[in-house]
Amino acid sequence: MDLTITNFVLFALLGAAGLVLVCTVVSRTLHGRAERRSLANRVICRLCLHAFEDASHVGTINCPMCCAANEKGRSKGLD
Repeated sequence: MDLTITNFVLFALLGAAGLVLVCTVVSRTLHGRAERRSLANRVICRLCLHAFEDASHVGTINCPMCCAANEKGRSKGLD
């Protein structure tokens, strides 16, 4: 099979389009994982409604603004 310039350009364009598609899917997947990880560590104070992140594994966290104790995890009233 002889490779003509037309076929070479066609294969190069299809390869570039495929590469862009793969990079887009990988980028969106990694961004989604980072977003979910960030949301899992987010805590909203029950008293002053200050939102902050805490990556520790303790059950209660003190708010940095008002020092109120907050339970970590999903609130039952906010579904």
